Amino acid sequence: MKKVISALISAVMGISAVIIAPAHAVGETSGIDSVAIFGDSIASGYGLDPEKEYNYGQIIGDYLDCKVENYAVSGDTTFDLLEDVKNLSEEQKNFISGSEVVVISIGGNDLMLYSAKKILAFAADNGFLNEGYTKDNIPENPDISDLTTYISIDAVMDFASTGAAAQLKLGRLLLDLYSNLCFDSGNNENYISKVMIPNITEAVSIIKSLNPDARVIIQSVYQPLQLSPEYMDEKLTGNKAIAAGMVRLRLEAILDDYRTKLAAIEGVEIADILNEFTSLSADKEGIEQGYAYYFTDIQASGEERDFHPNQRGHLAIAAEILDTIGILHDDNGLLTKVYCNLPSADSEIIYPHIALDTYKKVAGNFMLGDVDFNMIINGSDATYALREYTVLGSDGDTLFSSSQKAAADIDKDGIITGSDAQKILSYYTYISSGGKLSMEEFLAPQE
Repeated sequence: MKKVISALISAVMGISAVIIAPAHAVGETSGIDSVAIFGDSIASGYGLDPEKEYNYGQIIGDYLDCKVENYAVSGDTTFDLLEDVKNLSEEQKNFISGSEVVVISIGGNDLMLYSAKKILAFAADNGFLNEGYTKDNIPENPDISDLTTYISIDAVMDFASTGAAAQLKLGRLLLDLYSNLCFDSGNNENYISKVMIPNITEAVSIIKSLNPDARVIIQSVYQPLQLSPEYMDEKLTGNKAIAAGMVRLRLEAILDDYRTKLAAIEGVEIADILNEFTSLSADKEGIEQGYAYYFTDIQASGEERDFHPNQRGHLAIAAEILDTIGILHDDNGLLTKVYCNLPSADSEIIYPHIALDTYKKVAGNFMLGDVDFNMIINGSDATYALREYTVLGSDGDTLFSSSQKAAADIDKDGIITGSDAQKILSYYTYISSGGKLSMEEFLAPQE
């Protein structure tokens, strides 16, 4: 078997790519003329290269063939959102009154700013401030950038490494944050329910007063501290890993609570970006920690490190919002273009499970044999199918989403085998030599 696998991989690597025409034509018009977007830096496309990258509003506008006005402002909180909709210009009011959909990305800054104040106070009380700073230097209303300005991360991590007592102290801080953000008992502030949700509710009410028929879609906030196992093994070991795990679990609980409370607002729909970025199937829970590292540059070095969505992240957000809107067609436009032009380094990363299925549902253009969904059937598809077969044969967990399984299951017997990989390679060889038949036609018995 090893010789067969080696031979197949060698053959795969020796053949160049061939682009196949899409399986379906572009769908009919969506019936949506305009979409308005409000929110923060996520919606505004902070961190993207405007010369060659696209924010999710641009992708949505192209897909729906409609006009999009993006009123998002980097740094906006729910307070800012409310002020923005209270002070709309007449031109903005007219646009919203005619928009079938209003999309809102908000809440992340509120949660970070609230947390920053408590974290800075904790750091000052425990000697974790950078040299030259004291508690008196901390602003009354700090922002998230103040965390890196004032706090010595090395000092915090060194403290976390000292053992159980330090972890207990950090655990109390995290519990305090969680309780004050999410619960209405004792002295807890219940900040999400008493401050954030009322701000959003009032903003939605104003939007609905301008356009009662508008669909208001609010994005859940993704969890940015989802790191790859390789990164965790390299950067966070022992007690540091335990401390990082405590932070991650509390943050997930806070964001899940926020998502639940958003969904309870009357007249709104939720685009569940938290679920898309985490991208874990039910049978994967506990095995992996999620994929925010794929949809952001949280693991980059130095100034390149960023928790904002990268191009992959904006693609995933666009697909989830479009799926929530529900007016879908086979796409030959910007959505597919962005996917097909993701950096080549991504070829070594299986696009995360749930997000990939959402993308495929929205993009359409399904082709049997196109395992990585880039509208090309080539050696990479055969390699992916073979790798899946090898992993499953070793009792490993699937690397594929349900859409990838369907694309790789050439003989449609419900399992991925070496035979499926071989058939993909055979078809690839055929089209590389000028063949014009589709995969289905190529596989059909010859009369």
